[in-house]
Amino acid sequence: MIGVEILYAVIGLFALAAIIEGVMWVRCKRAFKKSRQEVESLKDEIQSVRSLDEASGAYNYPFFVKMANLQIKMARRHKWPVTLMIVDVDQLESINLRYSFKTGDAVLKHLNDSIRSVVRASDVLGRFGGSGIFVLLSECDTENVGTVNERIEQKIERDPLMQGDKRVEYRRSYGAVTMYGKQIHLNRMLGLAEDALAKAKEKRKEIVIFDKEGSEV
Repeated sequence: MIGVEILYAVIGLFALAAIIEGVMWVRCKRAFKKSRQEVESLKDEIQSVRSLDEASGAYNYPFFVKMANLQIKMARRHKWPVTLMIVDVDQLESINLRYSFKTGDAVLKHLNDSIRSVVRASDVLGRFGGSGIFVLLSECDTENVGTVNERIEQKIERDPLMQGDKRVEYRRSYGAVTMYGKQIHLNRMLGLAEDALAKAKEKRKEIVIFDKEGSEV
């Protein structure tokens, strides 16, 4: 009888050890899964930091080019129109001097957020330094650019940048260029959009739109 009791006790100890081992395994598995999720989240955060302009929250130059070229490749395949628009803050340096560089950054962030709220998720926003936001609008021709311009202006008028109870005003100028299908080349579009913006400032117009030849439409 004593031998049988000892045998049962040993079996019970083995069973208990197996249960404890199983519980520990489950806990370790959960901890490992949680650690992997935290690592992936951290990687996503690092990637986000690497791809975004710190001041505005738009894509930085390398990532903008990467995403823009993906959209352009698709547009060429389907023969869609693509518009590149620059929305520029007039006299950003004066805002920095009058208020602070922090306020200047807040203006760029407000502009970027305002644009993002009225364009499609597929549209690409970027900043290359300077005082403007670049917006690549896929499936957007010259007739639709004006609509996008109006939506941005209405959004900023409706939800202005506020510092405390004070409204921070900033003027904007727009330069845009539209190309179609195989004609689309990002570098060419960047140059023409900047030329269109310069012409808008020179003529004191809110927006100037160029075609692929650099002629105003």
